[in-house]
Amino acid sequence: MIIKRFRTHKRRHLIRRKPINVLASVMTTMNLYCGIASIFASIGAEFGKAAIFILVGIIFDTLDGAVARITKSTSDFGKELDSLCDIVTFGVAPGVLVFTCYLPDAPTLHLALTDDQESIIGHIGSYVAIVYIICAALRLARFNTFQAERTDYFTGLPSPAAGGTLASFVLFLSYFEDKLVTSNLGPLAYFLLGPMALLTAFLMVSTVRYPKNKMKSFVLAPRRAFFALGLYALPIVAIHYAVSKSPSIVLFPLGAAYVLYGIGDTLYHMLFRRGRNLHADTDSLKEVGADAGDQPDPAPSAE
Repeated sequence: MIIKRFRTHKRRHLIRRKPINVLASVMTTMNLYCGIASIFASIGAEFGKAAIFILVGIIFDTLDGAVARITKSTSDFGKELDSLCDIVTFGVAPGVLVFTCYLPDAPTLHLALTDDQESIIGHIGSYVAIVYIICAALRLARFNTFQAERTDYFTGLPSPAAGGTLASFVLFLSYFEDKLVTSNLGPLAYFLLGPMALLTAFLMVSTVRYPKNKMKSFVLAPRRAFFALGLYALPIVAIHYAVSKSPSIVLFPLGAAYVLYGIGDTLYHMLFRRGRNLHADTDSLKEVGADAGDQPDPAPSAE
């Protein structure tokens, strides 16, 4: 009887759920709100606001993970909620933004089409948006399944970085082209926005490696602290330029630098590490051949 009670108590203890971190979940929910608000702004042809909401969503996505790690209260509920919110804010919202940017006469868009209006499904922006959203979903599914426990690097461009780069690119284009502000793509945006969305989409499902904790250690505890302090002067100058001119000019180069860093780092490892491994294999083969040459010839057998 005592053994049976002990087993029942042990079973109840095993199925007891971890407590939900309310503060981290609130941050994650705010991330979801930013994605929904961005979609609404895109439908209303307010492309600048839609892009800003995506960028603010990155802040909340960073804060929820930081709060969960500081309080040491990560849970499966928080991970699932974070993934569902990320697909909205960094998958659907950027896709809708690109889709609405390519729509002709976006301010006169109505949900109920009249007889003289062409269907919006077949426009070029729809194809780009579909590819981007699907790649974002695949990226999140791959991360949750195979890479959630990795601490050294991400495989593929993270969806927040992809959505942030695309949103900052829209702001960047809107600064140089007034037509984008009036809900019509200019010649520069028309030929660059779609390829940029496709590039970030394919980078999300690629095997390009992006640093995970390496960037944190460089910012918080670099090996060469004095040299790092000198490098921090560059972001200060960028912030000053953004305040004096416009943040739209600064945000996209920062996002593009992160995207290009992953590509360059992956190419470096592929070329130089492979060359080093090939050189090491050649040296080992030479050593094996030298060892075989140093051995004496076997004595002839007497017949």
